[in-house]
Amino acid sequence: MAYKRTLNERRLTRRQVQELISSGARPRPDLSAAFESTLLQPLVYELEGDRYLLVFGEQVSGLAGKGDIYSADDISRFARWTAKVEEDARHGRQSSVQHWVYYSVLKDRLISEIDTLVAQLRSTISPRADGIDFSYKSLDVVSEYVEGVGVERAQQELYDHLVAYVGEVLRLRIQGRWEVRRDDPQPYPYLVGVNHDPVMPINVVWGELSGYASMDLRAAAANEVRRKRKPPWLVTDSATSVRAATRKGVLATLPADAYEVTKRWTDGRPWIVMFKGDVEVAGVPCRGEAAFGRKGDLICATLSREWLFGARRFVADSHFRYYRGSEDGRLNDVTLGADQEIDGLPCLGGTLVWFHPNQRVSSLHLASDRDVDGIPCAGGKDLLLALNFHPNGRLAGATLPREHVLIGRAFPRWTHVSFDAKGRLVRAAFPEDWDIDGIPVKAGAPPLAFHDNGRPRELILARSHAVSGRRYDSGTLLRFDRDGRLTYVQP
Repeated sequence: MAYKRTLNERRLTRRQVQELISSGARPRPDLSAAFESTLLQPLVYELEGDRYLLVFGEQVSGLAGKGDIYSADDISRFARWTAKVEEDARHGRQSSVQHWVYYSVLKDRLISEIDTLVAQLRSTISPRADGIDFSYKSLDVVSEYVEGVGVERAQQELYDHLVAYVGEVLRLRIQGRWEVRRDDPQPYPYLVGVNHDPVMPINVVWGELSGYASMDLRAAAANEVRRKRKPPWLVTDSATSVRAATRKGVLATLPADAYEVTKRWTDGRPWIVMFKGDVEVAGVPCRGEAAFGRKGDLICATLSREWLFGARRFVADSHFRYYRGSEDGRLNDVTLGADQEIDGLPCLGGTLVWFHPNQRVSSLHLASDRDVDGIPCAGGKDLLLALNFHPNGRLAGATLPREHVLIGRAFPRWTHVSFDAKGRLVRAAFPEDWDIDGIPVKAGAPPLAFHDNGRPRELILARSHAVSGRRYDSGTLLRFDRDGRLTYVQP
């Protein structure tokens, strides 16, 4: 139940679970059987008030016998999702393209029927069709409709329609065009844009139809655009000419009374200046304080109005800083002048957005809790709540705003999780001592580390505990190989 909030605030202890069962909870072997193939292998009991008690199986280390309470809707949704995953696996529909091809009527002919499919979707969703205006917000209307009719019906009757409409929203967003990849065993449509790597509407629709959380096409579409955005320095724009102009000493293009030098380099050249009004420096609208290099190149400044750097637009009063020594206008970081969206994610004003040298986002602060790459991420200005990304655009680190299940294990709220460039969990720093695979792991640093197969690699014991037949004291460092064998102990 990774994407849904439980009805209980804290996970139920074994004692609380037994008290509920003893008080008249009715066993539901039909639902227990539905979840038998999952890693949790829970037992399910029906409670009064359309609530269900889910009790973790004995094979779940650290959680066996504990439980959570969910609404009837959540349990039903999870049961349907579990059955769907099993069915898709049996029929070889695990990938997005395989899944779409199975249900698609038009297949690679889809792009020739875009207008027809969109018109049919408008007619189907009527009377709310006025909201189908190809905006991100319109995807909320589509998501709500699909939730109403059920994802099972939607994938049978509307798969092509959803791919077409989501694709049109994305096409307008990236200013791109439709193409068909024909060198694949099953040709499929995708989008091409100057500022983006190939964008996949199929991935967006498949991900939402195949998940068990409530459908959110808007968030999924924004994530697809963010991940596929090309580094701006690979895109032909005005940045190169801007930086070329700064090499000549851009202050020379301004009237002498337009600024005041507050600090100079040792050779007397201006270093820090204060503009007396709104000015344009190498074509960039600036105000307030700015810094320049020894060669007269602009290092950093504050925007006097909204401005576009590469493919990203920043609000007025944002303070930007270039990578030192770069000649192509690459940004090192931007302090946002107000709340704004960055690559489809809502960001807090006054916080720093850092960029990798390839100009993909390196770090940012969310204005509110959001799911990114399927991981719930906490928002806020605290440094520990910053989201970090790999140069390929994948999530590298985040703090969980709620309890979440990863690699078959439950992680508590406020756990900081880290992922490799392929999206695999590599570290987890707990806010409190926590049992993993039956071993008590100490909170904080150093964090629990994982092998690429999901087994624990390194941890610190939170209390005295027996491992591989021998007891070790609290604070002992343990290391394991990929097969789970203890290989190193440091008291």
